[in-house]
Amino acid sequence: MKKRLLYHLSLILVPITLLVITANYFVDPANIFNGRAYVSGIADILLKGHNVDQVANYDERALQEQIITRLSWRPEVVVLGSSRIMELGADFFPGKKVLNCGVSHANINDLLAITGLLDSTGRLPQEVVINLDPHLVCQGGTSEWESLSAYRDHYLKEIHAQEPSHPASLRLEKFYSLISFEYFEKSLGFVLQRKTKRFLDVGLNRPALYGRFSDGTICYPSSYAFPDTLKVTGDAGVVGGREETTPDKTKLKQLSELLDFLAGRKIAVVFVMLPFHPQYYRKMDQRFPGMFNQYTRIFGQLALDRHIPIHGGFDANALGIPPSQFYDSWHCSRVAIKKVYNQF
Repeated sequence: MKKRLLYHLSLILVPITLLVITANYFVDPANIFNGRAYVSGIADILLKGHNVDQVANYDERALQEQIITRLSWRPEVVVLGSSRIMELGADFFPGKKVLNCGVSHANINDLLAITGLLDSTGRLPQEVVINLDPHLVCQGGTSEWESLSAYRDHYLKEIHAQEPSHPASLRLEKFYSLISFEYFEKSLGFVLQRKTKRFLDVGLNRPALYGRFSDGTICYPSSYAFPDTLKVTGDAGVVGGREETTPDKTKLKQLSELLDFLAGRKIAVVFVMLPFHPQYYRKMDQRFPGMFNQYTRIFGQLALDRHIPIHGGFDANALGIPPSQFYDSWHCSRVAIKKVYNQF
């Protein structure tokens, strides 16, 4: 009886499972399984000095690998950090070859990995701009850096810290996505809505939808770049009421070691601290009094000890950045970034 039941169940479950796996792998709306070819195509356009439009759902770390390993020139200035710095580009450094290597949700492991990538390919620049941020060195963080784990290993060997990488979590995420019914629903919706993964080479023109400029900076869609200011303020209060950013001593040590490594390579470093939305800042400061001041002191001491110039801060009000110059709780506008950078 049990064998017959299992047999009948298998007749139902096996085809369904195969359908889910097939759809998830071949449709793959988030480019989890076919992302390498996707980012390679994007890199082809950027490496020509052209801008690319209509990009979506790709591994930003894999794109960095594609671009840096294939560069025919050595950048003079490299920008490192999170998505909060991804609009700081070539026009901030007239006459210099600039590459923005910012990636979303960056923590210190991303900076170590990208530095290892630059070093292993002989493309370390003359100057590195580092986006200092509580999220860079706080506890927790994502495992997205594991796409570049081999380059993080390279960096660790260069500083004689033989800490192995164990990118198991990334492989597990891929496996779960392969058999995920939730991802199957997204795959099915992608097909039914006739969405496309086709990105566009727009030459030297500004991307009209969502894209990248040839210096690695991002081009946001107008719906994001011109949001409802009142809604952004309301959302900032909600987000600020649930986040935590407790400093991680190990990550702070890793940041200090990274600065030593760059100094040893005679690479000039500049720090940039960008503000958070005033409502987010206020809410976080209520929950964790003095938290932002603590990070400001930590980063300020690093700058002082190493004679590193530092731009900006986390308090938008102190910098004269109004709420209207924020896209969301974390990201100030390009106009605000330029104002902060020029306040040096």
